[in-house]
Amino acid sequence: MFYPFLVADPRSGLQYRLSDTGLAELSLAPNAPEWVPGRTIVETPDAVWRDSLANAPVETISAVSTALEGLMLATGDLRVPAAGAVGDSRATRHLNALINLWRKLGDALPEGLAPVRHVLELPHGRFLDPVPVVEGSLDPHAPAAMKALYERLHREFGAVASPVKARVAAEGSRLHALQGGIAAAGIGPAPQDDSIAFYGLRDLAACADFAAARARALIESGIPARDIAVLASGDPRQIARAFAEQGVPVSGLPASLPERDIIGETALQLALAKRTPTPAMVLASLALSPLMPWSAQTGRDLAESLISGDFRGDVLSPTPAHKDLWMDIRASAGSLAQLRFLIDRICERIAQGHDVRARLPIPPGEGNPDWEVILRGIQIAPPSSADPERNLEGVSLWSAQETPWRPCRHLIVTDFTDGLYPTRPRANPMFLDSEIITIRATTGLHLRGRAEGLARGLSLFDQQLQAVSDSVTFLIPWRDLSGTRQQPSAGLSLVARAISGVEEAHDLILDLSRLPTGDWPVAQYRLPPLPEPDDLPEALSFPGLDLLALRRKDDGTTKPQSPSRLETLLVSPLAWLLDEVGAGDMSWSAEELDVMAKGNIAHDVFEHVFLKDQPVPEPAALTAAVAEAYDRALTRHAGFLRSASWEMERSGLEREILQAALRWREHLLALGAKIIGNEIWLAGEAHGINLHGKADAILELPDGALLVIDHKKSGTSARRRRMEAGWDLQAGLYRDMLARPIRRDGDGMDPLIGRKVGIAYHLMNDGGLLTSGLELAEGSPARDMGDAVNDAAVAMLAERLAQLGAGRVVLNTSADEGFFKKEAGFTPYALTDGSTLVTAFIRQIEEA
Repeated sequence: MFYPFLVADPRSGLQYRLSDTGLAELSLAPNAPEWVPGRTIVETPDAVWRDSLANAPVETISAVSTALEGLMLATGDLRVPAAGAVGDSRATRHLNALINLWRKLGDALPEGLAPVRHVLELPHGRFLDPVPVVEGSLDPHAPAAMKALYERLHREFGAVASPVKARVAAEGSRLHALQGGIAAAGIGPAPQDDSIAFYGLRDLAACADFAAARARALIESGIPARDIAVLASGDPRQIARAFAEQGVPVSGLPASLPERDIIGETALQLALAKRTPTPAMVLASLALSPLMPWSAQTGRDLAESLISGDFRGDVLSPTPAHKDLWMDIRASAGSLAQLRFLIDRICERIAQGHDVRARLPIPPGEGNPDWEVILRGIQIAPPSSADPERNLEGVSLWSAQETPWRPCRHLIVTDFTDGLYPTRPRANPMFLDSEIITIRATTGLHLRGRAEGLARGLSLFDQQLQAVSDSVTFLIPWRDLSGTRQQPSAGLSLVARAISGVEEAHDLILDLSRLPTGDWPVAQYRLPPLPEPDDLPEALSFPGLDLLALRRKDDGTTKPQSPSRLETLLVSPLAWLLDEVGAGDMSWSAEELDVMAKGNIAHDVFEHVFLKDQPVPEPAALTAAVAEAYDRALTRHAGFLRSASWEMERSGLEREILQAALRWREHLLALGAKIIGNEIWLAGEAHGINLHGKADAILELPDGALLVIDHKKSGTSARRRRMEAGWDLQAGLYRDMLARPIRRDGDGMDPLIGRKVGIAYHLMNDGGLLTSGLELAEGSPARDMGDAVNDAAVAMLAERLAQLGAGRVVLNTSADEGFFKKEAGFTPYALTDGSTLVTAFIRQIEEA
């Protein structure tokens, strides 16, 4: 809790800001009841927010909790007010709903307010030490509860004088002009001086580094650290890191940096793991949880296998107890009894399992779990940190949301970005501004709305500038730590009014991210520069190493190549090599309905509705079969699509696949084709190497010829351009495997050997059918692309294989991506979406 006034130590005279812990200790406040409004909001929802709670539980709980905290702070005694008479209106219903919720919560208060109420009701003479307030330090926009606390302390302990507040900067300086009020109408412009500076840097980490370097430079010039302040919002980790690296002490950092609610997160993830479909990200998060009994490295290995689609947890097999625990975590629960049984078993075997179990509101009885109620009842606390530790000698750390706790000579603002300085006002989540005015007039409750938020934001920015006597350095991070672009603060335009000769406020910013570090105003600490890298060679050389035999079977023989691997080799030999040695890109993220997921689902559906040696289904039967197969395919490939939030995408994809299936049915009938192979594994030899791969379908035409089908979840135009350019590869390799097969017992290839073979791409998005190698009858739905569809690709593949045979992995050049897109007619994903290692080893060449 932020206390918007200063108090004084009666012994040393030091002026400081109270903390929750300090106030509770000085007043001997009892332990506060647990504050969990979400549970009460869910268990007995008021009619005002019942519908919102059903549709958006997390957001509704947050909004109602915020509104309730605002109501509590608006009271002068932190006690439930009587319902105000503001007529039969929306405001009345909302206010009464909040008041009734407060009554249900009993004596519970938000964090930090319980000691405040204790002090407000505490008789005089009960404090361990006197706590005089500092005269004039109360924020004029402080809520009623904080004003009441200030008055309570003032009545018992009196007040001490504070330094006279004035425009402390040198008269005539631009900072002095701003200290009369950042939004004041009478600010007179003058040329920029050393009291104000603006610098743009890459991100928050770079701003923290610059701030630490600036503070160190000031200290080395003779400025005491206590006369320097750093202003920041949010997590102070970057500030703590950067200042520690510079050896500059900071006063105001929390005793412990913010910590996540691991127990609450684990409880939520366990509940999600019991509900089907279970997102892979949930299981991966549980694998990485520090509460699990296995090592951190084992958890990382398990998470990577989960994201890649392997849910078995084989990495845990050496420890049977861990494997058994994992099987319980993976298991879904179809009933309340099964849910209680699994959760109890899991919590018995993980660290802090008792606390995790206490967070899971699983009701007694039988029947199916009401997942929405269970999930809404799980409370996850926001990141918490200890009270700030302040000392006399360190650089002061100010919070963007608080008034300064002591003055300074030099201020460094580390995140002068949109939404801060002044803080962007927020609307009240429950009341309109007009309703807030009505409530104030009829009940005396000073709730906060947008107008009050704007006034407080401007006042807060004024107080921060007024606490500085010499200079303010504003740092603008162009991106946040996730790489998202950020805009400078709206306060830049307010400050620019004090500076003459400025056409655009942005012109005040000196973008250091575009300047050599030697031209920066302060020297940042940096590691010695790396030596200039040598020019990349044309190829990596591995003499004497059989690069095509890197992957081996258990019996020591070389694993065959697949058409998709050879396509990667065609585009980037380095990307192919990294995949061969298991060093491909291992990044992972939440499931999404990308091209790969759509393709897997569509292939699965086609496999199970167009069956081998079966007649082509009628439209009605096909429609029903697609619905059933689609449902099963979601279970196998994209369980996340079953959730309500994916309903539109789920329905849309099903319609697309049904339309593709109906078009494919017409193609089969028009061709007079019979399906004699479906998702069949083929093996053979071509281009001097062994191949294997799974053909989507093999059709037998009326003349006995075979057509190898490759279903693609894409459109016709891109594939046609590629085939016309002679750069197609994959389907032709399946034909090669049939021409020179490698047989094994029971491979099912007997009906396929010795036939004339053609290839075809079925483009599911628009129904296109592109063929090569067979002459089809007139009127056929297929478009014959001729016999040269893979000439250029095969020539390049032969060149690549010869290079590998010589132990050479040729590196890509900066011209390759454009070549494949423009000349070959396809996007080289191994270059555009592949490993960063591949990108790092692209040779730069001058294009003609």
